[in-house]
Amino acid sequence: RQGHSVLLAEMGSRSFYGPLLGLSVGVEPVAWKHNIGIARWDVESTLREYITHYLPIKALADKILGNTVMKALVAAAPSLSELAMLGKLTAPMRHTWYKRDVDVVVVDAYATGQFMALLRAPRGMAQTASSGPMHKHSSIMAKLLADPDICEYRLVTLAEEVPVSEACEMAADLHAETGIAARVYCNRLLDLPSVIPAASRQDAAHDFVTQMRRIHQRQRDSLSTLEQLGGLRHGAVQGLPLVTDLDTSVLLERLADALDAGEVGAA
Repeated sequence: RQGHSVLLAEMGSRSFYGPLLGLSVGVEPVAWKHNIGIARWDVESTLREYITHYLPIKALADKILGNTVMKALVAAAPSLSELAMLGKLTAPMRHTWYKRDVDVVVVDAYATGQFMALLRAPRGMAQTASSGPMHKHSSIMAKLLADPDICEYRLVTLAEEVPVSEACEMAADLHAETGIAARVYCNRLLDLPSVIPAASRQDAAHDFVTQMRRIHQRQRDSLSTLEQLGGLRHGAVQGLPLVTDLDTSVLLERLADALDAGEVGAA
């Protein structure tokens, strides 16, 4: 909507957006909108791309990139899978030979624990390898991921006790690792009145009203907990609505409208 060219990169072996949008999403970006492409990054394809560039002899590259060898390589080398993924993300800023002609890369990353392991890998490797190319590239990656002019982090949670607790823990871990305060979103919120009066037990709507009151209280408690993050989050906690329409285009437009409204309110 702002006119940027965007690459949405999913991390993992399966695509969520492919089935959702009716696209065949793979390693190479596929066009969705006129200025938005979607790709799926996995460890094997990322290592294959990197090794192929440095091994121009095709027979040697094919031998190293054999499935059995690749699996053994990933299993034997600590943090190799994490460094491969982050290496692909940061490659245009570290290598003149790597080109990615987009304005913004949006990474749909792993869940909490796995994502923090990913984020900590460059710093850990830089400390382990005190010199040499691995130390150099890992150090650069760690600096890039902690640069607020280059990276921002957005956490999406639900108005439930465990997800909110994990989001708060991750916001603290992100800030400790990068010094960057994440934007925080609470998704699938019901649009409820500020006060829901109780219904008598004789009322036919008693069970429904009671459940709505529970959801109302849970949403208020969750948002209050997220607000208490203070300096560990960037700006106000933004609520996103529960969209019940089964039409994907309508769902995405509604969420985009909510995000735009939040950006205007934060400005």
